[in-house]
Amino acid sequence: MHTEKRPLNPEDILSFTCVGDPQLSPDGNRLAYVKQWFDPDTHESKTDVFVIDLLNGTTTRLTNSGKDTSPRWSPAGDRIAFVSSRSGRSQIWIIDVSGGEAWRLPTKQEVQGGLAWCPSGTRIFFASNTFSKPAGWIPYPGSPEDDRQRADEQARRILEPKDKNSQGKDDKKRNEVKVITRLRYRFDGIGYFSDLRRQVLCVDVPEIPSGIKEADAVQITQGDFDHSLPAPSPDGKWIAVEAFRTGDADYVTRSEIWVFNVETKTPYLLYSAPGPVYNLQWSPDGSMIAFYGHDSARGVSTKTDLYVACLDDRLQALSHEGKPQPLGADNIHNLTHGTDLHAGMMIGSDISFRGGPALKWDGQKVYFCAAEQGAAYLYSATQVDNRWDVRRICGSPDVAISGFSVSGGRIVLKQSTLTQPENLFLVDVEHSDGQGKTLEQLTFENEELLSQVKLGTWEKFRCKSPDGQELDGWLIYPAGTEPSQVKAQPEQHNFPLVVPVHGGPHGAYGSAFMFHAQMFAGRGYAVAYFNPRGSASYGQDFMDCIDGKWGDKDYLDIMSGVDAVVSKGFIDQSNMFIHGWSYGGYMTTWVVTQTDGFKAACAGAPVTDMYAGYGTSDILWSDEQEFGAKPWEDPETLLKSSPLNYVAQVTTPILLMHGENDLRCPILHTEEFYTGLRRLGKTAVMVRYPGEFHGLRKPVHRIDRHKRLLAWFEYYRSQ
Repeated sequence: MHTEKRPLNPEDILSFTCVGDPQLSPDGNRLAYVKQWFDPDTHESKTDVFVIDLLNGTTTRLTNSGKDTSPRWSPAGDRIAFVSSRSGRSQIWIIDVSGGEAWRLPTKQEVQGGLAWCPSGTRIFFASNTFSKPAGWIPYPGSPEDDRQRADEQARRILEPKDKNSQGKDDKKRNEVKVITRLRYRFDGIGYFSDLRRQVLCVDVPEIPSGIKEADAVQITQGDFDHSLPAPSPDGKWIAVEAFRTGDADYVTRSEIWVFNVETKTPYLLYSAPGPVYNLQWSPDGSMIAFYGHDSARGVSTKTDLYVACLDDRLQALSHEGKPQPLGADNIHNLTHGTDLHAGMMIGSDISFRGGPALKWDGQKVYFCAAEQGAAYLYSATQVDNRWDVRRICGSPDVAISGFSVSGGRIVLKQSTLTQPENLFLVDVEHSDGQGKTLEQLTFENEELLSQVKLGTWEKFRCKSPDGQELDGWLIYPAGTEPSQVKAQPEQHNFPLVVPVHGGPHGAYGSAFMFHAQMFAGRGYAVAYFNPRGSASYGQDFMDCIDGKWGDKDYLDIMSGVDAVVSKGFIDQSNMFIHGWSYGGYMTTWVVTQTDGFKAACAGAPVTDMYAGYGTSDILWSDEQEFGAKPWEDPETLLKSSPLNYVAQVTTPILLMHGENDLRCPILHTEEFYTGLRRLGKTAVMVRYPGEFHGLRKPVHRIDRHKRLLAWFEYYRSQ
């Protein structure tokens, strides 16, 4: 019996199963990954670890708690360590791949972030927050005498197991005041830093789990500094971390690579970079460290490159108590210099589970993802004499790569298309043609759901801005329509249009599955979106030319894209809608101050007042450099690009959404814009999401966002 397909509904966002964090075993014969789904009754997120045997194609569910993530193979490939909160707090768990129960490797510290095995398989490194203030430290000169004690007690309450933090009769006596002395004192999604620092620790892994008691792991990094997740050296004697230990890291936008002797805990400065560095990965022979970063030549809008640091004999000198100079420019090779490749960038879906390597050595080749022209590709780089041979392995403008793993000569990709959510695929390396056409699908999630819903077909197109700049755009046709027929008789069609705007501004759209776009396509809307100037993956000048000039070329680019779609002849210009989140929210509020061409708009977590918003974001340097000015030096530049400055010009009904705990684009931006609109008697609605940071996490709020967005546009579509 034929069942008519239905459109995607807001509630369907919790019906999707996601796969992510792919991890190939050392020999490349097995693949571990995480599967995420939502309990339909409680809306609770569930995650477990699965393993695929690539030799026989069988899939095994390795864990069953619904609280397991970050699988990492032991060097021998016989065990997997993973992070689980099944005991009530994040801890390391170990399981034998051949079978048996998982067992906990208990530590007093809570595990934060991923795990890294020591190459010998006898230790695991992890990161955790600690109270790292030196003896004699006081919060600030002139503080009360007992302020150090107050800070100690606050840190202890944060770090101790939650079941010991029970409510008691002394709760009202607890002093939970926040004492702020740092320039950077909070981060969106995390909250306030308190007086804690991120340190690297290690714990021994026994052969037999019986009789293990909770113990303090050994702290490797020291000092009142934050350290990244570690990269262990192949011989296990060193770990490399990203940190800034030579001053106040809050006042710089660059990093340093430090190595620590695992036994003595002694730190050595390896490389002081001109910009940020991250994702450190040691080569198998120990002679090189690969990493992402940039030189800050265009501030925070500098495109990211792939670097390799050649260590020469520095580690040998350190082993003999030598004190060699840090690496210089002659030791650092930029493998993507002179290209438009945005190294480390992938194109993700709005239905996704993150995680997995972003950079990986396999033998003498280092593999990395990089985006170009709105598409992500997988590359390899090999040193040949005194040069590096960089080659594209796979990828296509028609797919969106959002993760990968490589080991033992095998490659696994996580990818999606505009009509297929993310799954895992095996690449045939021997016959790969650089376009990703030789793929074997490994996971087949969401097939039943997709068989029930109708999705729109799509095409990628090019258009031009008024100054001649070429732009990429994507057009999704209403579900059930055939593009060739629509193009042949455009006058027979009159589709409403939805225009999403990406965030960033240095994000980028690509050929990824977009739930909210297909939700509208299933209801008869055409959906079009573009990569305006400011988007990453189109080269340095394209990316940074809007700094200090938001609302100029980027606005013209988006409106040129809209004009290009309208010129096709099948768009109902009286029923066009626009929405976006973060920078997309900014652009939405900017658009409605500049044109009345949209029937209704929805702005999520926007920036509307660059002057008043100074210093309220957790990314001060990004705001300061991208907005182009400081308020006490050049208020005119900030006001010129602020939608609030033009609020009286708005005629478009607008729905404003914001998380009340947003630290990236604080809610004051929505409050000011909403109040201005209502004070002027204009149509505006403000929706506030309690307890939410910049991105909505609670499933009920994610559903609510899509319900309101859909209802808002549907209401004005019918007017």
